Amino acid sequence: MERRLPSFNDFSPSILKGDIRPCLKAVVDANGNDSKVIKAWDVAYFGGKGNKRSSTNIPATLRSTGLSTGSRPIKLSEVGEQILEAPSAHEATMRFCAHVLREKNGRLLLEAIGSIRKRHEQVSKKSLKQELEGMGVVGLSTNTTDHTTLKNWFVAAKIVSEQGDPDEDAIKAMLGISSAELDEFKSLTLGQQVFLRQLRRAHVTGQEPFLARDLLAECLDEYADLFDESQFASKVRDPLVTSGWIEVQGLAKGPQGGKSGRISGTQKLTDIPISEISPDFEQAVPADLRSKVNTPLAKIADDLFSDDKHKGGIALELLALRMIWELGLHPRSFRLRSAETAYAEVDLIAEGANLLFSRWTFQCKRLTKGTKVHLSDVAKEFGIAVYSRAHVVVLVTTTSFSSDAIKFANEVMRTTALQFVFVDGTTVERYLKQGKNVLLEFFRGNAKAVLQKKHEQPLPQGQ
Repeated sequence: MERRLPSFNDFSPSILKGDIRPCLKAVVDANGNDSKVIKAWDVAYFGGKGNKRSSTNIPATLRSTGLSTGSRPIKLSEVGEQILEAPSAHEATMRFCAHVLREKNGRLLLEAIGSIRKRHEQVSKKSLKQELEGMGVVGLSTNTTDHTTLKNWFVAAKIVSEQGDPDEDAIKAMLGISSAELDEFKSLTLGQQVFLRQLRRAHVTGQEPFLARDLLAECLDEYADLFDESQFASKVRDPLVTSGWIEVQGLAKGPQGGKSGRISGTQKLTDIPISEISPDFEQAVPADLRSKVNTPLAKIADDLFSDDKHKGGIALELLALRMIWELGLHPRSFRLRSAETAYAEVDLIAEGANLLFSRWTFQCKRLTKGTKVHLSDVAKEFGIAVYSRAHVVVLVTTTSFSSDAIKFANEVMRTTALQFVFVDGTTVERYLKQGKNVLLEFFRGNAKAVLQKKHEQPLPQGQ
């Protein structure tokens, strides 16, 4: 299913003079006469100039946002009528934003704004568009203002500030779950998310506390591949207790203790509507990294070059993810994580669809000063790229590459369709200090160098 934001052409809080209700009331007053309602909009909002802003743009936005039925003559939908009945302009704006958040992908914008702010960056038309596209949102043309207009509605509803900082209490009051709680839920493993949803459902239909074995059985019936009965306690139950989502009583001792006892959700869980708990079945980023992906680059740099192996390993993974997103790619899967290599290496696969589909393999190495990435490392990546049918191999290191490794990569590029990108420690440091433009400039320069090498490849001659 495509991720899109609704159209907001000529439907901003400023154009509607801070109150959405008169725009909707004009539809009701026209009683099925489209010419009448279009004229009313034209006079009220566009100085009576009679252009398409009232005849085309507003009807399209009402249809796209779900405030009209989408048919002709123009007629309000049920939610449009509910917004019209709001007792105040602010309440109408709140109802409108709540609807867009729940039903029209508005949460994607809220998430994008929050991600940018967590990285200590400014929310602008350009940065917001790039963030949304990195999240898989499609249909954002170069000149579109759909995303900035929706942000302005969020500001009018007072759920985010002008700078984009969320008002957690306002969001909680509107949706029943704050953006911070939603982030925390998404940072759980998929198995933990599914278990919490099952438990939250049980709270609606049954009397707490619930038998742990019954809840686990329900989860196994639907998603057996997500659960290991022998590790239920360590992988699901205990982490959820520690993070304050559930309470447990009556645990038994011995081999069967892991599935024993009764479980109930804490207020943290039961305060959240079931409709707001939706496991992310398409997640590619491991749960323990999702809550850290917006770590500022300066913090990643501090940890990456520190003596702490664990912090350095996490920073290496975050570096790989941030580079992937900055390049407009999407993470597909982790082949090897830092913890599996004593926090010295991470491997993952990413994909992109910029004009053409491409598959990229990334290997990032955190090496000690004075050591280099050798030919054997590059040869291994070459084999993996061939097996996974990748188009580009990216090797990133905190140090540098040996001359043999560079020669091997050049020969592969000269004789095959594969491309290599070597990102050394100096470039990594510059990127972490100066940001995205350094990375893009480096990759563009590499592309030009590869172009020169590819010129040596034979081309078919005309007959």
